[in-house]
Amino acid sequence: MSSKRPVELGRDARLFLLFLSEINLVMGVLFFVYPSLVIGLWPWTVKALAVRFIGAIFLAIAFGCWSALRAKIWQRAKILVLVGGTFFGITSIVSIVLAISQSGGYVISTWTGYFLVASMGNFYLLNRHGWPRKPQDRLGSVRPWKIARWFFRIQTVIVGIFGIMMLLLPDLAQHEFWPWMVLTPTLQMFAGLFLATCLATAWASLQTDVGRIRVLLPLDVIFPSLALLAVGIHWDVISIQSPGALVTGVWVFIYAFVAVGSAYLYFSSKKQE
Repeated sequence: MSSKRPVELGRDARLFLLFLSEINLVMGVLFFVYPSLVIGLWPWTVKALAVRFIGAIFLAIAFGCWSALRAKIWQRAKILVLVGGTFFGITSIVSIVLAISQSGGYVISTWTGYFLVASMGNFYLLNRHGWPRKPQDRLGSVRPWKIARWFFRIQTVIVGIFGIMMLLLPDLAQHEFWPWMVLTPTLQMFAGLFLATCLATAWASLQTDVGRIRVLLPLDVIFPSLALLAVGIHWDVISIQSPGALVTGVWVFIYAFVAVGSAYLYFSSKKQE
């Protein structure tokens, strides 16, 4: 007879998420706070603003892992496992292509190995624990949380369109709508985060269980908030390299919209349960 309790995170999932969170926490702090110390350790050329953006990604992943651990229930945590697998998977492909073009090297091989291990670990958990819901996993009310649904729909469209263009048409994205100069691998890495977020927000827009929605919100708050802080610190770079004031304004608005909207949903989510 099957249990009537929702399936919880397995021991292997908890250990992996804890391990991944601590690695990304340390790297995120170093990259965001001390970018000059780690520029030379990155597998391709980056400057301080891009390093801080990468640090913001690592810190968002760390908070995402903690959110998944706190959720405890697999059907609430699984979306963050998909996010991690997708982001690290796309980034590993970008890194492999670069390694082949540069004939390898110790630094790029090490980072590529880490991205691959992180991606395969997340997809292993998805395969082991399964994506479909069992009868005991059907949580939540039948009424959708309308404001969350529309917020995630809007975010899905924005990050989906930009993410696809940044991944497949990086030169066009760089010259038309990215607000400062970066190399193609950096832009495609950012695209990996955008597309992973697109999957998550599209999924969240269909959920009626508030717990499934809430688990995404820490990641959705941390990255755009830190990205805005990084932009503020390096405003001189943005003001010189941006294609125009309109481009800068649009990106600042998007990051602020996501950060403020996600924070509002997080603090108001308890009222919805």
